[in-house]
Amino acid sequence: MKLAFISREFPPTRQASGIATYTEKTSRALAALGNEVHVFSEAHTAAAHDEHRAGVHIHRLPDPSVKPREVRTLRRAFDVEMALRKYGPFDVVQACEWEGEAAIYARFPQGPLITRLATPLYLVERLNRMSAGERRRYAVVRALERWQTRLSKTVISPSRSLADMVIRDWDLDANRVHLMPTGIELPLAGADGPLPEGVGNNPYVLYFGRLEVRKGVVTWIHALPDVLGRNPGLDAVFAGDDLKLDGVPFSEYGRRRCGDQAARLKFLRRLPQSSLFPLIRNARLVVLPSRWENLANAALEAMALGRPVVATEGSGFAELIEHGVTGWLVPPDDATALANAVNTALSDPARLREVGEAARHRAQDFSLDRMVGRLEELYQDVLSTRRGQVSEASAV
Repeated sequence: MKLAFISREFPPTRQASGIATYTEKTSRALAALGNEVHVFSEAHTAAAHDEHRAGVHIHRLPDPSVKPREVRTLRRAFDVEMALRKYGPFDVVQACEWEGEAAIYARFPQGPLITRLATPLYLVERLNRMSAGERRRYAVVRALERWQTRLSKTVISPSRSLADMVIRDWDLDANRVHLMPTGIELPLAGADGPLPEGVGNNPYVLYFGRLEVRKGVVTWIHALPDVLGRNPGLDAVFAGDDLKLDGVPFSEYGRRRCGDQAARLKFLRRLPQSSLFPLIRNARLVVLPSRWENLANAALEAMALGRPVVATEGSGFAELIEHGVTGWLVPPDDATALANAVNTALSDPARLREVGEAARHRAQDFSLDRMVGRLEELYQDVLSTRRGQVSEASAV
């Protein structure tokens, strides 16, 4: 098959988003199966030119560099549509809904478009409790995301939780939406490497990912005085870009809340996998207290490295974690419940190891090879359906 993936971010970048990471590993795995795979990304200082890497044709489109954001987003969608026509036609085009990069192509497709749900902007705004004024600024972007998704031949979602929410909110035909979890490459390479400087002198619990409101960082910070007070000698490590809380860095907010225990909080920038995986592997426990989550790659990585995860119920985490067996689930925005779960887990090292080993086995269900095999089967089904429709039209 001749396949196209759309992802504005694509390695190497200073920070690779979850969409970029997914696109890189999935496109590479599909190319290894003998498919002709093209990725349409955006040029940047670290990668300004087209290239052919690991069997994947990478096309780097110029950054539109126009303002406001709505105009830039529309120009990006136009550039993507033109590039797809230049290098196509493709048997299948796949793009996430984020910023509606394939919205114009969706209106005039040359072949089937599959939209993969990440976390639509309207959900991010809701979870981050953005003001009405902020939401008005991104009305065009929200519309493009919804338009692209509704016009797509097929929609795939990493979790049932996200699929159900978007089917309801965007009035989608549920028969067009398919569950397609994220895959991870096993074993995770580099986990035996050295820890980042300044970490590891004391045992620690770890949060990693963006430091932002929707990720439940405030709840974790509010739980920390209890956790640190009950576990002398334990540090709390944060790794990720600090997106601030009402203009105040989370690092500063956390140290204020923890008072005399502030020195036991360690804040690291977003780390490459070569530094992140050793950090995860050596943690006593991973805490991911998001208000809501799709299907967190962070949880899969921690589980694959045998680390128990304390996460939140009512979202995609519950599709990975069985409470008390492969991790623990607590209500979102409940600092007391979070502290109690973490304290209970840390109080029983033998139980912690048992849950970590069960988590490792559970993560194997999400191996990249298995997930990409399912995705390729879906592509074949989409193409078979399309050929049948074309044949029927020709007969008429």
